[in-house]
Amino acid sequence: MNGASDRPETVVVGGGLSGITCALGLADRGHRVTLLERAPVLGGLCRSVADPTVGRVDTGQHVYLGCCSRLEGLLGRLGVRPALAQRRLELAVADPATGTTRVLRAAPLPAPLHLLPVLARWPGLGPGTLVEARRVASSLEAGVPTQLDDVPALGWLQSLGQGQAIIERLWEPFLVAACNVGLDECSAASAAQVVAEGLLGSAASAALRVPGEDLTAWLGEPAMRRLQAAGVTVRVRFRVKGIRRIEGGLEAFDDDGVVVPSTRVVLATTARHARAMLSQGGMEDDGVNRACEIPDSPIVNVHLFTDRPFLPHPIVVVPRSPLQWLFDRSALNPAGRQGSTAFHSAISLSAARDEVAIAEDRLTEVMWELCRSVFPAAARARLLGSRVTREAHATFAPVAGSGASRPGPATSLSGILLAGSWTATGWPATMEGAVRSGEAAARAA
Repeated sequence: MNGASDRPETVVVGGGLSGITCALGLADRGHRVTLLERAPVLGGLCRSVADPTVGRVDTGQHVYLGCCSRLEGLLGRLGVRPALAQRRLELAVADPATGTTRVLRAAPLPAPLHLLPVLARWPGLGPGTLVEARRVASSLEAGVPTQLDDVPALGWLQSLGQGQAIIERLWEPFLVAACNVGLDECSAASAAQVVAEGLLGSAASAALRVPGEDLTAWLGEPAMRRLQAAGVTVRVRFRVKGIRRIEGGLEAFDDDGVVVPSTRVVLATTARHARAMLSQGGMEDDGVNRACEIPDSPIVNVHLFTDRPFLPHPIVVVPRSPLQWLFDRSALNPAGRQGSTAFHSAISLSAARDEVAIAEDRLTEVMWELCRSVFPAAARARLLGSRVTREAHATFAPVAGSGASRPGPATSLSGILLAGSWTATGWPATMEGAVRSGEAAARAA
């Protein structure tokens, strides 16, 4: 029997979903694993911050689809369940032009027939919608063509006979939220992946999953417990400055000269952070350098605290509106209201290049006025407070042609591997992509 000293020592830098997944996968394979995270909690962008009105708010609203099988596998291992776990797609769609909201539900039918009632009743779309949507489904029956990566999603949809109404009212809300970039820039391959796997995969694939409690309690704390139970050493508040070679292996070091030696390092960070750490150790990798050329895209969340609920459904999409997607956080997590008189709603703004620079008071004012104009109950509600959370570099932007710049887990540097949603997972910047990247890195080790 090998002793602990005979097992390979691996350092995972980054405690987000990809790092957590990779560390668990390595521990399963017999590695001695140390996970280093610069924040005080695990979770990466899946985290929450303290708020005086409602206790805690998430830095960003997280949602995933029923097709996210690898993410669900990880969450099951952590003992985590979402507050809302639909069996098939259900959401409310608001029409600002008419001031009406419809609750749409997919049918218990085989794909793609399950979407018929959703498409038939989607506000602002005519009887030709079913024919238009069928063209997209037919084009993906054999899978997502690799050449679509070089084509903007907007041009791809137009080439399939999609009119302005269905693009703006149906495809744009789903695809911009999933890919976090406008359709005129987004890789058609990334958009097609979301359509093929999510909307068209099966009746359950498009079902929405939404966490209820704050993300640190929902993900970060269970991940810490599971990692420690698996024998992983977790060090938070450890800001890795660089990675360098030493005799017999590698070491991660911080600004204070504290070092963590290993035989292998997995960089489960952003591409730019990975490049910076390698540079500090006198190393570079072409795959990492190419990935750094992919632009970032911001996400902004506006949290509204009101004296009464005003959303007609826990999940509401408002096509052709700056509101994008709204979530009734109090309905998703009733226990979270204990000790608070405020009702919490969150507005999630993807590809928010304009909104990320707007002052908090002004952005809140604009969003609240839009809510009052769209939702009748909001006109009767009183705004008690608000909070704006911003992630200026929330995700990579899967722009057309970016697929060729996304590396796999291996690098040109012996002993150094990569993980993160920006690597070549086949998915846009999603939680599912992050988990898949962590699994790939663990296998490559």
